[in-house]
Amino acid sequence: MMKKLFSIIVVLVTGSLGAQAQGDSRLTVVELFTSQGCSSCPPADAVLKSLRDRPGMLTLSWPVDYWDRLGWEDTFAHPHNSMRQAAYNKRFGRGGVFTPQMVFDGRFQSVGSRNERVRRGIELALHQDRNDIRPIMTINDKKLTVTLPRSDIDETVTVRAVWYLSDATVEIGEGENRGRTLHYTNVVRDSDMLEDWNGEAISYTFDISKGIELGADNFALLLQEGYYHGPIVGAGSIALSNASGR
Repeated sequence: MMKKLFSIIVVLVTGSLGAQAQGDSRLTVVELFTSQGCSSCPPADAVLKSLRDRPGMLTLSWPVDYWDRLGWEDTFAHPHNSMRQAAYNKRFGRGGVFTPQMVFDGRFQSVGSRNERVRRGIELALHQDRNDIRPIMTINDKKLTVTLPRSDIDETVTVRAVWYLSDATVEIGEGENRGRTLHYTNVVRDSDMLEDWNGEAISYTFDISKGIELGADNFALLLQEGYYHGPIVGAGSIALSNASGR
């Protein structure tokens, strides 16, 4: 059943992204709020893995901490991740939070393990009219430089820097997933809010040693309208070992 679910997701998403690749190369950001203590999360974690290498996709896994009290402390969870999810749900008009939850371009959400809802969320995100701001990223002498080109924006944009780990395997000792060895992809290890952006050309410089110390091997920049958890209007990512981003 699990293998069948993965196949369906890959086929559905490939079709959507094929249309995107022909006329629109912008990144679509898929965020998953998950927990090692949640027995219904592994299928969604696997779906995120299947989406990761699709053209035009940036996937991020945000482990939340509110499952920790039920027997297993998530090795990657952070309270700020739970706060990000709660802020999204407040804007979506939802009461409370749940896992596994996927958010698409900061605009739509669904249960992350339900293939039809994931497909629909991606399709909705792909067909939205939005600004397409593309950060330019380079690495030189252990310094990461991110440049935002001058852009016409309707309102102030919030800039978020994200350090993430591409792959991790965890043996779960307690809780609902006790005894299982689970795999995670694009796990957020740290996230920083930078200054709000008004559309003028600007560059940021980061020391990649910070990301490495955090256990990350990739960096992403998210641009969100209005406030910290508004619709995403631009994004980019780069491997810390690379010299150019996408």
